Amino acid sequence: MINQMMQKFRSLSLNGRLCLIMSIIFIFSLIPLLHIGLYAHAAGDDYAYGLAAHLCWKETHSLPAVIQTVFENTKSYYQTWQGTWSSIFLMSLQPSVFSERLYCLTAPLMLSMLIGSHFMFFHVLFTRYLRLARSLRINLTLAVLFLSIQILASGKSAFFWYNGAIHYVFMHSCMIFLIGLLLLSLRLRSKSGVSLGIFFSCVLAFIIGGSNYVTALLTPVLIVFLCFLFLLFQDRKGLLCLLPLFFALAGLGINVLAPGNAIRMSTQIDSMNPVEAVYYSFLYAIEGMGAWTTVYLIFFALLLFPFLFAALYRVTFDFPLPGLVSGFSFCFVAASYTPSLYSMGHVIIFDRTLNIMRMFYYLLFFLNLVYLTGWLAKLCQRYDFFAYFPELFKRLKEHFVRSFTLTMVAFFLCLLLFSNKDKVTTLSAVHSLWKGDARSYHEESLNRITLISVEGTDEVWVPNFSVCPPLLDPQWLSTNPDEYPNPSVAKWFGKTTLHLSNVY
Repeated sequence: MINQMMQKFRSLSLNGRLCLIMSIIFIFSLIPLLHIGLYAHAAGDDYAYGLAAHLCWKETHSLPAVIQTVFENTKSYYQTWQGTWSSIFLMSLQPSVFSERLYCLTAPLMLSMLIGSHFMFFHVLFTRYLRLARSLRINLTLAVLFLSIQILASGKSAFFWYNGAIHYVFMHSCMIFLIGLLLLSLRLRSKSGVSLGIFFSCVLAFIIGGSNYVTALLTPVLIVFLCFLFLLFQDRKGLLCLLPLFFALAGLGINVLAPGNAIRMSTQIDSMNPVEAVYYSFLYAIEGMGAWTTVYLIFFALLLFPFLFAALYRVTFDFPLPGLVSGFSFCFVAASYTPSLYSMGHVIIFDRTLNIMRMFYYLLFFLNLVYLTGWLAKLCQRYDFFAYFPELFKRLKEHFVRSFTLTMVAFFLCLLLFSNKDKVTTLSAVHSLWKGDARSYHEESLNRITLISVEGTDEVWVPNFSVCPPLLDPQWLSTNPDEYPNPSVAKWFGKTTLHLSNVY
């Protein structure tokens, strides 16, 4: 059996071997994340936004009644706190509204959305527009996904805290789905297929317009850029992008004009005017790109470059004006900073916001890597560079085939071995599971819920946690029963007053 597997492995191309190795590593890297996700529990805003729906469900067990309550809850927040209407709607339906046992679905939902959106986008881009071998296309997708899952500002708010994850990572994934769907729709020959694709693009665009401001702003910017590209290549189908653009702007308009935004903005002491926000966006983008270009990113760039070069050397597209493409990409990265700077000024950007900004940067980085590698390959082809040193390149290729895969895999394992466990999501999960911290946190969470749920008393005291893994929410409560989020948690469990006792 093992011999057959080894023979099958040796029969694969170098690119195929790399694809198999990366796929196996990626799949295994998800197992600890899904495992620790079983121990996640609702916290903070989960209770505040989901309270109305939860109380309705407890009273009626009617899904239509819950949906009606969620609409009313969305309207209330829209009037009094923030305009992100589509996010508020989904926040109000967090899993523990129906059962505490369902909260563990948060991690699978967020991971599947992120993974599915990127696979769909790369599949469309590199089959319908620029044809790359399947193994190379998968390798590119896995490289972006590995960084987007493992190297983040906060793995907790990306995948394990529903409220933060649905508002940012879920909506970011919807944006990637939208761009992929638009690219697919504009390549279809069937009128019904195009119409269906544009219809769903409009629905997605409208929903995204009501999400976090980074995603809601980037989406129409990307749609305009896509429309521009199609018209530049004299493809009038690009005009179809104007329909989802209209719905994206409509959703964003509803978002921005919310009365609650003014109330929330009044609590911010360091907001900027629009001109300042745009100016500082470019300054912060330079700093951010420097911080996000880590050794992990460089590793994957070096790993994929030779395969990309060999593949793109054979394509017919010329990859013109690479500097202009990189310039536009930099503007997109800068645009991701603008909403936070406009609303909060020089205040440190929340980790959950930085998560999707980094994910977007990783995606743009590898798209630029493809484009710049293609431009370099065409340059070498134009001047017949390899004709000058044929023997040298023949020997280099032979040596490359023999040692490249093993060397890069060994380097990657060493990179993980000497990584800070709290800086790589899967390593953090493995460490917390291995030490038993995740299990202890889960048991203490259940014990806290039991204490709060005891019948016959309206005032309860619960202990703080003795341990909390970095990927799971500490579920902060206050010793002051009137301080947020104590009142929401108390009402959730049918109590009037909730205290925190600092036992540990």
